[in-house]
Amino acid sequence: MANSTCPAKICDVGESGLYLPLFGDDEQRWPAGLRAVLYVVALFWVFMAVGLVCDIFMGAIETITSAKKRVYSKRLDTFVTVKVWNDTLANLTLMALGSSAPEILLSMIELLGNNMFAGDLGPGTIVGSAAFNLFVISAVCVSAIPGGEVRRIKMIQVFYITATFSVFSYVWMLIIVVGWTPDVITIEEGIITLLLFPLLLGLAYAADKGYFSKANAAEEDRVSLEAASEQEVAAMRMQILKAHGTGLNDEQIVDLIKQEFGKTEEPSRAARRMAATERMLGGRKKLTKMVPLVDETEDDKAETKKNKVLFRLEFEEISCLESCGTLELTVVREAEGDLPLGRGSVSYKTVEGTAKDNEDYIPVSGTLEFDAGEDRKTISVEIIDDDALEEDETFVVELSDPTAGDASVTACLGKHRATTVRIVDDDAIGELSFANSTEQLSEDTHGPKVHQVQVRRQGGSKGKISCKFRTEDGSATSTIDYEEVSGDLVFEDGQTDAHIEITIVPRARYSSSDLFRLYLEEVEGGATFSKLTDGGEECCICTILIQPDEKAKAGTDKLMKGLRVNWAKQSLAKDKWKQQFHDAVFLDPEGAEGSDLVMAYFFHLLSMPWKMLFACIPPTDYCGGWLCFYCSLVMIAIVTATISDLASLAGCVMNIPDAITAITFVALGTSLPDTFASKMAAEQDETADASIGNVTGSNSVNVFLGLGLPWSAGAIYWTAGGEVSASSDWMAKYAGEDVLNDYPKGGVFVVLSGSLGFSVGVFCASALICITLLLIRRNVKSIGGELGGPPGIMRATSAFFVFLWLLYVGLSIWDVMSKLKC
Repeated sequence: MANSTCPAKICDVGESGLYLPLFGDDEQRWPAGLRAVLYVVALFWVFMAVGLVCDIFMGAIETITSAKKRVYSKRLDTFVTVKVWNDTLANLTLMALGSSAPEILLSMIELLGNNMFAGDLGPGTIVGSAAFNLFVISAVCVSAIPGGEVRRIKMIQVFYITATFSVFSYVWMLIIVVGWTPDVITIEEGIITLLLFPLLLGLAYAADKGYFSKANAAEEDRVSLEAASEQEVAAMRMQILKAHGTGLNDEQIVDLIKQEFGKTEEPSRAARRMAATERMLGGRKKLTKMVPLVDETEDDKAETKKNKVLFRLEFEEISCLESCGTLELTVVREAEGDLPLGRGSVSYKTVEGTAKDNEDYIPVSGTLEFDAGEDRKTISVEIIDDDALEEDETFVVELSDPTAGDASVTACLGKHRATTVRIVDDDAIGELSFANSTEQLSEDTHGPKVHQVQVRRQGGSKGKISCKFRTEDGSATSTIDYEEVSGDLVFEDGQTDAHIEITIVPRARYSSSDLFRLYLEEVEGGATFSKLTDGGEECCICTILIQPDEKAKAGTDKLMKGLRVNWAKQSLAKDKWKQQFHDAVFLDPEGAEGSDLVMAYFFHLLSMPWKMLFACIPPTDYCGGWLCFYCSLVMIAIVTATISDLASLAGCVMNIPDAITAITFVALGTSLPDTFASKMAAEQDETADASIGNVTGSNSVNVFLGLGLPWSAGAIYWTAGGEVSASSDWMAKYAGEDVLNDYPKGGVFVVLSGSLGFSVGVFCASALICITLLLIRRNVKSIGGELGGPPGIMRATSAFFVFLWLLYVGLSIWDVMSKLKC
């Protein structure tokens, strides 16, 4: 039975929590020793449950915060793929909520379960978790670095802000509990506590964007490489080649793209927490860093190593007057890369078209022999002149059978393996048209590329003629995609071809085909425009399509292999609901043997009831992860309510006050998954941001939400209720407390400072020492970082942090026991 001078306890006959003990008063009469064992074992079993359901919750958060969008990048002059959620805001909001959900919900549930009276379990757990997170997790991470390596916080401006708030938030607790309105939380204090959370977000976001230091500003325009399109990679490739020159291989380009444009894609806080929980429960889930999605095949490698020599004709089309006599065509030989030109040969022959052998030209065939170092030879074709008035006629000169003297060199035909020769009659004025009604002009990623668009004079070449030309925008825009041109085009007597120079501006296109038009107008000298072409007899129009640089496109395709990453091994939520139930029942030990296999099955069987229950939560496939988010949040609330009852019952039967239970058992149970997740981050990441930086953010969120929400609700409830009667529960609960002297008629939300104030004060002092030591380690040259360093210093730092935690726990327990009244 309860002592008549003290309020009844949860473990007394006739008393209960939210729904425990399960067997009511019969259970309350069981021996205290038996109940203590059962409650402690059950408490840690439920801690296992809260770890599992928080992982599902984190999986939903990972899905939500991994959403992508496309935005225009001025730096790359193209649309790029970025995350919808800023990483810093995601870590301080949803990610922190996922990590701190049990502590936050515990405070709310305790308030509701105590009929809107403040309890010791919720606030104590928040302060105790903060101490464990800052001291113990920091100690583990400092010594987790292998081989004397060092890890530094990269986003140091963000860390300065979160670290400052992690201490200030608990100083603020002291101010409102001990100083401003002692033992009472007003509506103003509760609302201010809540508003400090968006203030933290705003300052951290500003630091992340580089508003406080240019050191972080470089991350502003970085791209999510795992979701980058070919167009984005092409744009990045062009910028790299412009900045660093063209003599880079694909591997170097990939590395530079990652350094200058890529956003660091490390496993998220959610991924690490899930992997850590699975490791604790005997699983073997491993996190992998970025790996190539598609490896280069052996055929690709062999093809890359081949040395090639190309033979080609200089022009794809050429015109000559009927009276020109002999036409000479140039054959060009060129090697890829720096390969020296050895001996080689290529065959050639003429092929009839509308022009006939021995009537319009003399057919030729043969083999051109190239000496070492020789890169050009000519083919001569005699053109036959006659007096007949006739249309233009064509024949073809084509290459075949290329050979190389060196067996290690492959001889190939290049782009112009054949040239069409047009024989123009010189007995009429003729008509003008473009050689092609549609031209496909490629860009050059190294700079503006000048192309020549050919204009033909057909059906005669007698006399001097001219016309005007101009460009007109289509989907392509002048100055952005091409350089605008206009002017006069003149054909002298006997001239059959002229060219208009068009300059294409590089934009790192990959698959886009913007177009514009080139006009011929106002012809003079008696010539006309061909009525068979676009524009008819009034003008002539050539449609120009801007194409990507083929070599750059091929290079981009290779780069995509190096930039595509595979995160499949870190799947944060099962794709199918059915699979969730399968995984809840069947264990995949992944090669575990001996004692590891036994432990894996032990923990799997132990957690199977919880896994079956949580398999009912919808997978993240639905509603972008939000359905899973809300359903798992409800599950966390149910499990946290169980923790609240079990922790109080366990402490009660062992005569341990809630304030001590909170900073020991409950704080330890809710923080272990984060400990292992931070340790993995310290071991695998190149920076200390994910391991140490996230701790300070979570500690701040615990206060601003974990206390701001229930304390605001409690203050509003009691203030709205007004004065209370002398026989009310409020008067009975606080009889003999100093708060009755200041508020004799009640109507206020009471949070007794007592042991809470002392515990928070000890934590604040210890936290300042801890953070100061981390910053000293960063700035001392012999250490150079928050984590790792020389083995002796590393171990000493970890030992000192553990000492700070033990000191905090020891002093807090001493203070509680010294003030214990019942």
